Amino acid sequence: MDLNYFIDCMVKWWDQLSYTTWMYFGLLLPLTALIYQIVPRKGRRIVLLAASWFFFFSLSGLLLAANIAAAVFVWGTGRLLDSISNDKSLKRKQRKKKKKLVLTLAVVILLIVIVCFKYLDFIGLNIVRITQIAGLAFDWHILGLAVPIGISYYTLEAIAYLADVYWEKIPAEKSILNILLFMSFFPKLVEGPITRYSEAGKLFAGDGICENDVAEGYQRILWGLFKKLVIADHLAPAVSQLFDGEYMDGGVALFAALLFTLQEYMDFSGAIDIAIGSARVFGVRLSDNFRQPFYAKNASDFWRRWHITLGTFFRDYIFYPISLSKPAAKITEKARKIVGNGVSRFITPAIALFFVWLSNGLWHGPRWTYVFYGMYYFVLILFENIVEEPFLKLLELMHLKETSVPVRVFRYVKLFFIIIIGEMFFRADTLGKGIHMFKLIFTDLRFDIVVKHIQDIGIDRYGYLVIITGLIVVAFVETVKEAGISIRSKLMSLPVPLRFAFWYICIFAVIIFGAYGTGYDAADLVYAQF
Repeated sequence: MDLNYFIDCMVKWWDQLSYTTWMYFGLLLPLTALIYQIVPRKGRRIVLLAASWFFFFSLSGLLLAANIAAAVFVWGTGRLLDSISNDKSLKRKQRKKKKKLVLTLAVVILLIVIVCFKYLDFIGLNIVRITQIAGLAFDWHILGLAVPIGISYYTLEAIAYLADVYWEKIPAEKSILNILLFMSFFPKLVEGPITRYSEAGKLFAGDGICENDVAEGYQRILWGLFKKLVIADHLAPAVSQLFDGEYMDGGVALFAALLFTLQEYMDFSGAIDIAIGSARVFGVRLSDNFRQPFYAKNASDFWRRWHITLGTFFRDYIFYPISLSKPAAKITEKARKIVGNGVSRFITPAIALFFVWLSNGLWHGPRWTYVFYGMYYFVLILFENIVEEPFLKLLELMHLKETSVPVRVFRYVKLFFIIIIGEMFFRADTLGKGIHMFKLIFTDLRFDIVVKHIQDIGIDRYGYLVIITGLIVVAFVETVKEAGISIRSKLMSLPVPLRFAFWYICIFAVIIFGAYGTGYDAADLVYAQF
């Protein structure tokens, strides 16, 4: 880190306050922790709220007001739902009907707000295209509205909170301060994980900071910085150059998709590690968002391991409600009379899955590539659910077990190809470009361009060495974790000198091999844009 970089950070702190800069983990986080520890217990929530609002304002300016307004609205709605639940003057059906109306209106309002910030231009431009096809005159002026940081995350948290109050799983929060803090807590603000209100008790407790939490927190932050700075940010220039390049064949398309898959995983999982570690400093345990996703056996299992908190949100608040709804039951009953039990048993899950994956695609942003990405996994997962039983019968006929090496290799190769193709569409600038890249894989698959220009895409020999070494380290750690072995427990059993030597080696590895400072363009967190 040279002197000019240090001065630039100090002068332009508002541009540097992201999870992967020293201004965050070396200044904001420890300073907040110090003040948090000094003030009396009752004032500690205010310290966290002030730090969260400062962080929010640094990234989104006056759009902080949108977050505050949403939190006040959610607090008031929760209180209203609670009062209706406790209103003994109303009959049970009347209470349920009134609560349902309040919840529906609240969710609609929250969704309208996010649509206004994120999707107005997308909707307007698509209306223009439709009216042009129909020969009608309609124009749309691009608004280009700024989007509050983390709105996609805290909106889902707000909806989950209100739904849980509606179902009486949790009581409505009486303290508006708690709701304000819950919806703006800075470690989880930018990329999650999406947190349930029932999991946030420690956030409001005001317990003092303990040495073990600080140690575990910063160790998790260090691991996240390793994945982000040493691997993801070294891959970022190459990914951008490959996807934006004019010359492409099937080999380039596959290579670009592979590099982006690795970049996205290291970037997102690294950011989540930093978020979890930051919260742990204050004794708050956020949910894990990844569980060795590349060890999954199929697409369904992959999504149970990747972005876990988003998946569980869609499962609990979209899939289950739709699956158990009366309209879905009626459609299934009608289908049973027409096609029989064998096919009709997939109708309800298919309807629920469709809305889950449509929501998943749209949640990522206002682009048709994201919608296609959602539909891509909808079709694949539905297909897997349909063929799983026949596939297991086929294995029996072939005298093979699910755990046998040939079956596992087949599943892993198939899944890896599925993931890479999905990420290729996800990263493509347009759906047309994604389709073009996909076609090239089957019509022009050659690797001469990749081999010839492999060092001309923003990664030199040193960069490849760093990336490959980093990937080997991450793969080793994930293999050990998949085997159920706690690496931290093993490290803690080492003598103190060896333990400290290990962590100093890790720190210097990030400092020496990380992609940052003069000569590097800071790579934005991939999922921060969602």
